[in-house]
Amino acid sequence: MRERAISTAWAWFGNEEERSASAASDQEARFALLYQRTYPAVLGFLRLLVGSPEVAEDLTALVFEKALAHFEEVRAPESATAWLFRIARHAAADYFRRAKPTVSLDRLLPVEHPQAEAVEEGAIAREEARVLLAHLERLPGREREVIGLKFVAQLTNREIARVLQIPEGTVSSTLYRALRRLRTAFNEKGGAG
Repeated sequence: MRERAISTAWAWFGNEEERSASAASDQEARFALLYQRTYPAVLGFLRLLVGSPEVAEDLTALVFEKALAHFEEVRAPESATAWLFRIARHAAADYFRRAKPTVSLDRLLPVEHPQAEAVEEGAIAREEARVLLAHLERLPGREREVIGLKFVAQLTNREIARVLQIPEGTVSSTLYRALRRLRTAFNEKGGAG
């Protein structure tokens, strides 16, 4: 009887270890999936915020390092993306507090536009992108964040609301205002920066 109780205890202990190992591998798999799914969006969002591809890459690595360290705190899978972008926002804010950079968003322009078939089309596309980035640079920080999360990170309004911790209606109105300002700037100045 005693041997049976001991073997049952060891069997339970072994199952606990297996459950723990299984949970750890599940967590690693979920983090790997989150990383694969969100890395380009986080990098693009940070590039828009900081205006420097090199700094954005460094900050993106920092974001995922912090996320990995605290990933077990994420309870609901649907909140993981918003949680990750909050980390990205905080990383950018910390960077601006420390460095006080003065970088133009013009550094985000690609050297050669991928859709340009002719030299003239490439020049026009680069100029349009430069003008857009110049207008984006003039937007208030919150509007630029919403534009970045919507069009660079391709988040839904609900996800943006989770990231910024504001009501979804505020996201919609901020997005509307930002797009209206950009449209007005292009119409008034003929697209010229």
